[in-house]
Amino acid sequence: MRLLALDLGASLRGGQRQTALLLEELARRGHAIRFVGRREAPLAGVLRGRGGIDVVEVPPGPEASPGLLLAVARAARLFRPDLLYAGDSRGHGTAVWSRASFGRPLVVHRRVVFRPSGHPLSRAKYRAVDRFLAVSGAVARTLEEAGVDPARITVVPDGLHPDSFVNAPVPPAPPFRLVHVGAFDGSKGQDIAVEILARLGRRGLDATLLFLGEGPERAAVAARAAALDVAGRCVFAGEVGDVAARLAASHLLLLPSESEGAPLALVEAMAAGCPVLAHAVGGIPELTAHGAAGGLVSSLAPEAWESAAFSLLVDSEERARLCVAGRSVAGERTLARTVARVEAELEKALSGAGDA
Repeated sequence: MRLLALDLGASLRGGQRQTALLLEELARRGHAIRFVGRREAPLAGVLRGRGGIDVVEVPPGPEASPGLLLAVARAARLFRPDLLYAGDSRGHGTAVWSRASFGRPLVVHRRVVFRPSGHPLSRAKYRAVDRFLAVSGAVARTLEEAGVDPARITVVPDGLHPDSFVNAPVPPAPPFRLVHVGAFDGSKGQDIAVEILARLGRRGLDATLLFLGEGPERAAVAARAAALDVAGRCVFAGEVGDVAARLAASHLLLLPSESEGAPLALVEAMAAGCPVLAHAVGGIPELTAHGAAGGLVSSLAPEAWESAAFSLLVDSEERARLCVAGRSVAGERTLARTVARVEAELEKALSGAGDA
């Protein structure tokens, strides 16, 4: 098939990394792919030069900005795709408003648990999609609650690259090595992670905290660490290429996010043998087998996180149990399985099967 893929994210977050892996594997399976990405965005750079993927960069801006719409319409006209795939919400909107998807099936990967707006334009945007690929049951439910026909929704969990599965010895302790993976966007809870570190220190626990990721709120989190007198216990590593190795060398992943569809970092930690402690929102309970493969905290109250983190860090047997259970869950989420399911959904959309 000839696939026009869009992802207009400005940074390289979990969804963008998954899009890169997915498109590369589809190209290896013989599909012709043209990728449309935001100009100078990391994802376009990652995909450029990879076999079978033609990269077109388009101007940044809102999904209905004239320059963006014209560029996407031109890319579709010249490529003449069989169908369109949108890896993010902005790509979804641009595919519809540019009319690039007019007369062609549109498949959208949905990764967030925010319920779509009831505005008439929003309803039109969602009606224009042939198939939704939801990364978790929680994401699928938000689409159904917004009026999307369940027959157009399929749950397709993200898949892990084989390099994500690391078998390394349990790191020595103390100090206990805490880790947080995520963009500094104000919603991933890095400020809460700093508070947890400070509270654990006051309880006499020797611990450090490694942050992996970048974003506009990084300076604010660093300032908060300084105010709590734990700046010397925090490491801000930024974007790194050896995430799996760093997770494998950590005692506990903290993920106090406000909202999550199905965070890839959580599954990556489980694959690397790092126990996880996460906020029980969105698709997180599903990923942790409802607490059987990872610790869950029902609120964002720092005292609740302090208690849960302390209990796990001082209980090596429970952390070992979570490692085994986490690896088992992560083992079901391979990239090969995800690509096969996405490919089947694309072919279903192309054939018109499951039309509402």
